Amino acid sequence: MPETVWSSTRRSAGVTCAAALAILGSGSALFVWGSLFLGVLNAPTLHHGKHLYELFPITLFLMFTVPLFLIASGIRTGIGLFQLKPWARRAALLWAGVALCFCLYMIAFRPFETFFIPKQFVSEVESFKQLLAISLVIALFPVSIWWIFFFRMPSVKRQFEAQVIPESDSGRP
Repeated sequence: MPETVWSSTRRSAGVTCAAALAILGSGSALFVWGSLFLGVLNAPTLHHGKHLYELFPITLFLMFTVPLFLIASGIRTGIGLFQLKPWARRAALLWAGVALCFCLYMIAFRPFETFFIPKQFVSEVESFKQLLAISLVIALFPVSIWWIFFFRMPSVKRQFEAQVIPESDSGRP
């Protein structure tokens, strides 16, 4: 098989891994988001027999639709990476940039000193928040840097160039 035909339709292992990571990460976020959503819907009444979603409808609508949109766009980006769509590479770079900014913000402005303070001075909730923040930074920081460098490489850019499919002679004049 000629090299030009073989290399024009071949997806590298790095792109496949990034696509799988995008879909698995978005699927995991969908699971967490869904459990939060069901928890709010099944919560007992709070004030005068009203549910939380009746007391704060706009806030909860935004809290539930924005993450759903982000999760759906992450899944779609992963599918686009599998299909080597040019827009998916740009979307992956955008996702990586946002994740890197989030991680740098967490490192700069979120104090992580509560792990070294004795337990009688720090609540369990604050320790859990610290653990969650650290785990997000540990998970997102290396992936975001990898995606920024990886999707800017010339060899990866060539994989996402628009594929020109030659028209076959079907007897048309």
